[in-house]
Amino acid sequence: MVQRGILRPKPRPRFIEPMECKRVRKLPEGAAWVYEIKQDGYRTIGIVDGNSAMLYSISGQDYSTKFRHIAFALKNLRQGDLVLDGEIVALDERGRASFQELQNRRTSQRPIVYYIFDILHQSGRDTLDLPLNERKRILEGIGMHFSDPLRLNPLFRTQLAPLVQQVKSLGLEGVVAKRVDSIYIAGRESDAWQKHRFNQEGEFVIGGYVRSASNFSSLIIGEYRGQHLYYVKRVAAGFTAHLRDQVFRELKPLVTPKCPFVNVPEPNRSGHGLTAEKMKHCVWLKPERRCELEFVERTNSGRLRHAVFRQLVS
Repeated sequence: MVQRGILRPKPRPRFIEPMECKRVRKLPEGAAWVYEIKQDGYRTIGIVDGNSAMLYSISGQDYSTKFRHIAFALKNLRQGDLVLDGEIVALDERGRASFQELQNRRTSQRPIVYYIFDILHQSGRDTLDLPLNERKRILEGIGMHFSDPLRLNPLFRTQLAPLVQQVKSLGLEGVVAKRVDSIYIAGRESDAWQKHRFNQEGEFVIGGYVRSASNFSSLIIGEYRGQHLYYVKRVAAGFTAHLRDQVFRELKPLVTPKCPFVNVPEPNRSGHGLTAEKMKHCVWLKPERRCELEFVERTNSGRLRHAVFRQLVS
């Protein structure tokens, strides 16, 4: 029995696990959908609680000291208690999100901003169960008070085809489609939010693989620059069990004791380099087979980001 006269305490601002987008090959269209630019940075929950402001990663890691200027801007927003969802990005010279500049933020001189695209709490009231259209209306009102490094992520109510053409021409990462009536489902992936990246493609040389129990865990990929083969990526994504077995059979006759790459081993600066220790687990191949990869972008040093195997090239 519910006792009358007892008021439930109002919810407080706190970390809310972000809602996730479903990755799709084709975005939905129609009046039920709106579109946003997919930013390439760190997904971040921003919390304003009284006179304090905090930033948290998608897994709940404290980002506040890493991005003090953004936390300071939230603290001084003076729009009440808030929980915001967005993406911290570094902007290149053309104003596009650059993940490499963000990773190198300690030495980079590029601006770092917080693109905000949702509001999950406002002054004692959670907004998770409100439809997206209503949350956007509330957020746009607060966004009128934003100044750098706080920005509203652009929202588009338009036909998809010309938007995609424009996004591709600007070299942006992709588009997110969201249902206008969708509620915010914390910590879950939902069909109500769908994303599509506009990746690049290319052919590369297979110079080895990393051993696993049955065949390989990843391929070691390179490209020729002049007469020399340079390592650019270890690729583990894009394989079904059948495709992995098929590729392994094709590569086994090419095993050689000599490493074909001229730029390894690497120093262990980031924890992801192909170091001398990691090379002990590599099997080298004669650089005679090529493959087709899909990838998001190249770093300044020529490395591939988010590469996915597509097929062997004859």
